[in-house]
Amino acid sequence: MLMPSAKKAQNFRFFPWLGGSTRGASTLRLVLSMILFVVLWHVLAAYVINNRLLVVPPLEVARAFGEEVSTGAFNEHFATTGIELLIAFPLAVLGGLLIGAILAGSKPIRQTLDPILTALYSVPIVALAPLFIAGLGFGISSKIAVVILMAIFPVITSTDAGLRSADSDLIETAHSFRATRWQVLKTVTLPHSVPFIISGVRVAFARALVGVIVAEFFGAVAGFGYVISAAAQQYQTARLLAYVVVLGIIGLLASILLTALERKLAPWKEDA
Repeated sequence: MLMPSAKKAQNFRFFPWLGGSTRGASTLRLVLSMILFVVLWHVLAAYVINNRLLVVPPLEVARAFGEEVSTGAFNEHFATTGIELLIAFPLAVLGGLLIGAILAGSKPIRQTLDPILTALYSVPIVALAPLFIAGLGFGISSKIAVVILMAIFPVITSTDAGLRSADSDLIETAHSFRATRWQVLKTVTLPHSVPFIISGVRVAFARALVGVIVAEFFGAVAGFGYVISAAAQQYQTARLLAYVVVLGIIGLLASILLTALERKLAPWKEDA
């Protein structure tokens, strides 16, 4: 039987482990945060907020989600939004990487385009969604355009910053060994910029989710944005929150995958 002092020692060893970077600690932190979120949600819906138009208990949301799945409606909306994201988001990332690399490689081009990109980044693209719907129609093209414009700017900014923030001493050392420009990019600049780029892609995916939902608000016959708007108009709070929770889970999974990719591509980077 453990003495009280031994139990305290185990507790003190547990908390540093929980704050570590091991897979087990990360998984446990994720589970604990999900449990805490559901408990707070239930308390808020059951004892704090009485207006059921604002929030309903998690169990009712789960029932609404089950009904959507059983009727096949969820599969239809998931497929619609998923296709739009699968087409638009990679295009936004590739475009952002290309433009960011051009800006980082040429100071005159960067100085010329920086004011334009800054102004466009500051414009609320979601407010322009109705214009894209009017110009490109209610099909998939308008949704792709909105998502690309929402997601491309964080990738441009992070790529430019990452490529230009490489250690100048390492670059000079590579040049002293007669490394070509491509070799410097491959062995020094690009590896150093990976954490910057992954962070930009993570932000870009969150903006892409917002963009596709807003685009579906204004002109769609299917998709998460369409069903969320329809549920709001019919005061179906449980149904609305079910799709919002799914969107949150999608964003969380994307963040986890991108973090794993960053650790694989930049294993030398220590967690803050």
